[in-house]
Amino acid sequence: MTGFCTNCGRPLPENGVCPCTKRRTRSVLRGKKRGGGLDRAARALPALWIGYLKDPIGASRLAQERCEATNGLTMMAATVLLSFLSAMMFTLRYAADHFLRAILRWALTGLFAPVIALALTMGLIFTLTALAKMRVNLRAVTAAVGASLALPMTLLAASIVLSLFHITVFYIFCAMLFAAWALAVFLLISQVFGIRLSLVNCLITVGFMTLGYYAVSLLRDWMIAGLF
Repeated sequence: MTGFCTNCGRPLPENGVCPCTKRRTRSVLRGKKRGGGLDRAARALPALWIGYLKDPIGASRLAQERCEATNGLTMMAATVLLSFLSAMMFTLRYAADHFLRAILRWALTGLFAPVIALALTMGLIFTLTALAKMRVNLRAVTAAVGASLALPMTLLAASIVLSLFHITVFYIFCAMLFAAWALAVFLLISQVFGIRLSLVNCLITVGFMTLGYYAVSLLRDWMIAGLF
């Protein structure tokens, strides 16, 4: 016996290295790997955004093939953040005198609207691929869906400033965001995952998108009703 561990007090084994030290080392290394992945994804975000705007189909296919799920999740998180900021700035502009009273509405709208759209997009892709008996990887779907958010992210960033001019602009951007989402979903289904748009698939797609439209519209109207 070579002594006792200075961390946990247990007798040290013959090699002199306590198991608790090994566990802590592995935990630190795992933390560094996770942090490094997130850091790389954050640095890759501008390139992914520009790449999609230049070539939407090519960028989405590349993200899918590489299964860049971390990059996809980073794009999703950035979209939710921009939606949150857009709703906050809009509320500050039109409900500054009772901002604290309206805080719940804009916070929930800003957070849940993009989350609903993302959940429906993922659900639609998995539904259609299951019907087509296609094997898809969760990481690949996450990567492709994340890459497809470049255009909605651009519109959200613009809406943070432009919606301050008049409430009509806010409604225009809402319509443009839905159109951008619909276009991105169509490209993902038909061009990236290669799903044949049969009558059944078209009806399912329309159903998912109608559900998303009404869910987000109800959140938007609920937020605006609390501002005035």
